[in-house]
Amino acid sequence: MATPWLALWRRLALLFAGAALLGWLVDRLTLALLLAALGSLAWQLWQLSRLDRWLRSDRDVNPPRFGPVWDSLAAQVARLRRQNRKRKRKFGKLLEQFQQATAALPDAAVVLGEDDRVAWCNGAAQSLLGLSPTRDMGRPIAHLVRHPGFVAFLTQRPPGDSVEFPSPVDDALLLGARIVPYGKKQRLLLATDISQLRRLEQMRRDFVANVSHELRTPLTVISGYLETLLDSENPALEAWRQPLHRMQEQSRRMLHIIEDLLLLARLEARKEPLARKPVNVPALLADIADDALALSGEQNHQIEVNAEPALWILGCEKDLRSAFANLAFNAVRYTPAGGRIALRWFADASGAHLMVEDNGEGIAPQHLPRLAERFYRINRDRSRGSGGTGLGLSIVKHVLNHHGGQLRIASELGVGSVFTCDFPAEARVEPTATTAR
Repeated sequence: MATPWLALWRRLALLFAGAALLGWLVDRLTLALLLAALGSLAWQLWQLSRLDRWLRSDRDVNPPRFGPVWDSLAAQVARLRRQNRKRKRKFGKLLEQFQQATAALPDAAVVLGEDDRVAWCNGAAQSLLGLSPTRDMGRPIAHLVRHPGFVAFLTQRPPGDSVEFPSPVDDALLLGARIVPYGKKQRLLLATDISQLRRLEQMRRDFVANVSHELRTPLTVISGYLETLLDSENPALEAWRQPLHRMQEQSRRMLHIIEDLLLLARLEARKEPLARKPVNVPALLADIADDALALSGEQNHQIEVNAEPALWILGCEKDLRSAFANLAFNAVRYTPAGGRIALRWFADASGAHLMVEDNGEGIAPQHLPRLAERFYRINRDRSRGSGGTGLGLSIVKHVLNHHGGQLRIASELGVGSVFTCDFPAEARVEPTATTAR
């Protein structure tokens, strides 16, 4: 079967051959060929005009007959039209299913276009954010949700970060929002009602704080009586001295746990900005090293301090002392006798850093992600024997968060561990004539 192009060439060949024969017979060869060419061009232009009218037509009709080549082009266009209609119907069904699914979500979902303008929102966005699917389309989200924290989050959000703010519809609702970029200049804003979660967290903090306060007084009384009994020289108590010593150790350990719990509760409940003052970190580390040597006692750990004398930071000295002391005391507790512990305080282009390094037993990789969780212990028997509470690294993490820093942990079994506290460069401050302590 001849192809459309071959059929067209045959027709043109027959046309010009007939025109040439007729022109030769009437002695007008050139005129006959010119008329044949003009006629062929007019025919093709007419077919092109018919094809254009058919393409502009919105009716789902079959293409008319055009002749060679044009019929083939029209058939291909018709096939592409049918495929496009099927694709549109498929995408329309998918869009409808997506809208139904997002409409059923309890969380607010808002599609943001260029300049963070509202392109679409689900029903929950109306009840949580006060957005209207008709009234607010095309308007910047910052003009509709005007909380300062949310507006600042829109302009300078770190990847994967989130923000909490009260609902514009109901101040009693606390929302947690995050933004997921997708497509070309498209973002998806997701807002969740976290009021109940925050209330439960506050109840937990209040419970821990209240129980800790209630336990501290009787434990202090018990510890005081035990100390009185141990200081007594009554011969009748000689047989009870070992049990009394054991009871005193456990009461002190419980008091230590309670103090750590109260400190954690205070750090978690802090909402006001941290009152920052210049902190003489080198002097602070020297004091902590002396306390660590006292804790080491007969184990004779080698504790070294290498600190840049002029490197001070802005912060709360009491909190920083708790964080740094926890790291140093942990190194003493979990480093074998005679081991080496190094405290290094230095600065580079990224900020100030405290490294607490030991050559102890090390930590297996599977434990590293959970070390900062409260009460998480690698070996409960070892932690109990060393006097650890399982709260030290949680305290360190919270203190660093309040100071804009972060905790990094690197460890290798049989080699040792390195705990690094990173502080931002803006936390550095020039030394003052007197310390902040």
